[in-house]
Amino acid sequence: MPKPTSSEKPAAAQAVPEPSADMQKWMDDTHRVLKAAVDRAGPKRVARALDISLSLVYKWTQPARSKANPAASGARNPLDKLIAIFDLSQDLELIHFLCRIARGYYTPNPKPKGQTRVSFVSETVNALNDFADMLQFAEKALTNDGRIDPMESAKLRGHWDQLKGRLEHFVLACEEGKFNIAGKDEEE
Repeated sequence: MPKPTSSEKPAAAQAVPEPSADMQKWMDDTHRVLKAAVDRAGPKRVARALDISLSLVYKWTQPARSKANPAASGARNPLDKLIAIFDLSQDLELIHFLCRIARGYYTPNPKPKGQTRVSFVSETVNALNDFADMLQFAEKALTNDGRIDPMESAKLRGHWDQLKGRLEHFVLACEEGKFNIAGKDEEE
């Protein structure tokens, strides 16, 4: 095996990349989320199932040591590690897999359109029209041959995911105060 040159570091000595600021924000809350799950399952049961010590389970449910919190006594937990893997890979299959385990489905939130004000009426009508289009597609698929086949089902899922994204955008606009009564852009 060739020796690493002076510019190459052995794998163990390479610096671990810091998570992005957004990911670090999420990692700051993982111990709370994990604590709630561990409390529901029971710490001893979790330790036995994972073949780890009870003290490690408890350390996972406490804030982990970080640059911002050097005195913390917790340990990086499995959620932190999943977040780091996602942050490095941006592989949505990891998220899809976890959602399937939870009997759910992941739909990303839409990116904001950048508008300062949006017409409440037009956004509501558009969302209702999209919902009606989805139902009409399902009705046509069913009346065509008496069933919704796998291809039609996949298209229906796509319509539904787009609608969920549209509705998330609608709720975000509500939360951000982007709606106005007149439906016209207002000067701030």
